[in-house]
Amino acid sequence: MKKETLLKVSSFLALVFSFLAAIFLLITPWSYWWYSYRAGGWHYYGSGTVGVWTVGVGPFIILTSLLLFICAIISILTLIPGKIRSKTPLLISLILALVALILIVIGAIITAAMMAGEDLYWSFGSGFYGSISGTILTVIFTAIMIVSKE
Repeated sequence: MKKETLLKVSSFLALVFSFLAAIFLLITPWSYWWYSYRAGGWHYYGSGTVGVWTVGVGPFIILTSLLLFICAIISILTLIPGKIRSKTPLLISLILALVALILIVIGAIITAAMMAGEDLYWSFGSGFYGSISGTILTVIFTAIMIVSKE
């Protein structure tokens, strides 16, 4: 495969995965929690979600989504002939994707610690799984873009 073709294909795939990762973060829940207990002959249930609307978590989700949207914009510019002349924007995109990945991992660790501390049943949601898989693929295809850029 020619380097120009590889650049276009990897740019398109980086665009798709970074955009989808950002959308998953913004629209779907990051995690779910629930509890169930008995007291005084009654059975109590409760549940909820953690997402962009959650106090304290929202700004980090928005920041991570913004970084992924910037990666998507750089991928779009790479697809347009003559817009990206050097590897510098691609390196910036790779760094932003890596920062987004680090933020997602830190968020996962904090979520696990908080949920365990509250003694809740919990699981990650599609916001977590979609964002981490999309961001990992964005990092991979952005690295391929850098290698294939002449």
